[in-house]
Amino acid sequence: MQMIRSLLIAFLMLFGAQALAATATAKGQATVKYESSLFGKKVTPEVRAQAVLQAQLKAIDKYYAEAGDSQSQNLDAIREKVKADPDRYILETAILNEDDRPDMGQFTVTIRATLNVSQLNNAVKASSAAGQAANGGQKSKLTFIFVSRQTDSSQRFDDREYQAVELKAQGKASRSGGQYRESVETGGSTTRKATKKTYAIFPSNYLKSVFNGVFAGAGFKVVDAAYLEPYTKGLLKIKNVEADFKSGNDLQPQTERNVAAGLQNAKVPYIAYGTLDVRLADTDPATGMFRVSVAATGKLLDASDAIPETKAEVGPIQAAGLGPTEEEAQVNALKKAAEDVARELLSQMTNAGIK
Repeated sequence: MQMIRSLLIAFLMLFGAQALAATATAKGQATVKYESSLFGKKVTPEVRAQAVLQAQLKAIDKYYAEAGDSQSQNLDAIREKVKADPDRYILETAILNEDDRPDMGQFTVTIRATLNVSQLNNAVKASSAAGQAANGGQKSKLTFIFVSRQTDSSQRFDDREYQAVELKAQGKASRSGGQYRESVETGGSTTRKATKKTYAIFPSNYLKSVFNGVFAGAGFKVVDAAYLEPYTKGLLKIKNVEADFKSGNDLQPQTERNVAAGLQNAKVPYIAYGTLDVRLADTDPATGMFRVSVAATGKLLDASDAIPETKAEVGPIQAAGLGPTEEEAQVNALKKAAEDVARELLSQMTNAGIK
């Protein structure tokens, strides 16, 4: 019975997560002015339809605004598409409230819209510079290296306190005796040192399909970093990137310079790279299943010019996954984090006109 319950929860989580990933709900409100007629002021079907359409657009605006600045900017590129065919991007519209003010000649409607996020994302991809280039037969090359890791050791340093004592003496002396006054001034400082961490790197080749799907779907020609290495004249090495991320949160300057030079040798202009930090598992109170959280960071380096430049940077982005076992929860969390960081990078790339 327990096994059936676990399988049922896993089934609901799988398809429920897919549904949540494909749709979203948001509220919108719009007010439309209307003119009086021979029979007095009244709301026509055309005015009501116009108000509902504007409210739907406001709902989409709200959804993208809550998603972040980069996502909100992406909406500007597809706004006309949404206006031309709202039914393609809005699955359902529920009227929450209508307010007709004949004395003012205005009609206000409040709606709750179910958005087709998949179609919205596809429209964003198609409007991106890379997507337009892909439609024209030209694709920009891009590779990626993301390292999955977990804290292996953490060394915390105690605070160091330094004390300083200054002794002052004042007085006068005579043959018959003397008078003296002493004062003591104390001071000091405390030095703190950051916690030193090292990480254990573990393989996660199954994430390649996640990153490849996001970037290739946006029109980039994705090149596997392992196949790219031989064409970089030994400068781009996956093991060197992993070594840097084993003890730090960014690439060493020399490693980054080598990566950029290697990309230029291979004639691949872009590389996305970053980390996926896996936290310790705990128990989800709602389902009783294992829950694992992941913090993801990412950068996009443009090596198309002589002087490389970081074009996008995101994170840390928090994601979580559930599963009947700790391993399954970890895999689900990593996949979610990988997709989130890739999509946020893609949003910034779209805004920057990268192609």
